[in-house]
Amino acid sequence: MHWARITVTTTDQASEAVANFLFEIDAFGVELIDTDDSTTNLIAYFPLDDRVNSRVQKIRTFLSKLPFWGIQAQPAIIDLKRVEAEEWTEAWKSTFSPQHIGKRLLVTPTWYDIPPDEETIVIRLDPGMAFGTGYHPTTRLTLEMLEKTIKPNQLVADIGTGSGILAIAAVKLGAKRVDTTELDNTAIPVAQTNLEINDVAEQITLCQGDGLKPLSEKYDVIVGNILTKVVLTIVPDCQSRLLPEGHVIFSGILETELDVVQQSLTEHGFHIVEVIREADEGVVWVAILARVLS
Repeated sequence: MHWARITVTTTDQASEAVANFLFEIDAFGVELIDTDDSTTNLIAYFPLDDRVNSRVQKIRTFLSKLPFWGIQAQPAIIDLKRVEAEEWTEAWKSTFSPQHIGKRLLVTPTWYDIPPDEETIVIRLDPGMAFGTGYHPTTRLTLEMLEKTIKPNQLVADIGTGSGILAIAAVKLGAKRVDTTELDNTAIPVAQTNLEINDVAEQITLCQGDGLKPLSEKYDVIVGNILTKVVLTIVPDCQSRLLPEGHVIFSGILETELDVVQQSLTEHGFHIVEVIREADEGVVWVAILARVLS
């Protein structure tokens, strides 16, 4: 079988939004490769059929809209090549290896055999099938925050769950239940598969919808690895959706956007507990942990 490999070269800032869009137009896996000039190559694979040109045009249109949302996309280059199935599958797998995050978490592709270890919390995923597989700084930062924050038997809401990695981590760190939402309905079956692979499906609910709107409970922790513009729309609703002494964890935030997020959290009744950072090819991403004021 022949496949179309579409490579999008864009800014590090735009990489997360572009990756999500590639999944929305039914990419069979997305690989992110950082370059030496503060850009990212996103490599996506599609069946080689008569929809390829339409997909390229959709990507081009999406890239042109990003500046209107405050996201710079240049150089916004799109490259299209034909590849054989075996060629891209093996090349794709070779880019992913198990990685340790925080003190105890180990995120690993399903094709690696990881021996049991009482000290290590193993999260098994098929990388590339939904955004959020531990190979982007924003996901790593969020996992680090979760490891520091989650207490046994807590209730957690995961906003924009993507692959389900944060929900899986929360349960394996001791959460009693995690309710998730995801706007992109194509990510839901991927997340469900990952929950089953990790034996946590009974403790996690998946809901297609926007932000906190589909949820009716109150939580100990609300977490979201999402774009800053989405964070700012969610913050006003968080205090009323948290139990006493509840926390929020937000990532997907650029260092340059930190002040506006902190200001919004403070204005809506939160105390900033901690901010952690990770630099990636000149771009600094941050994650914020904040506690609701009693």
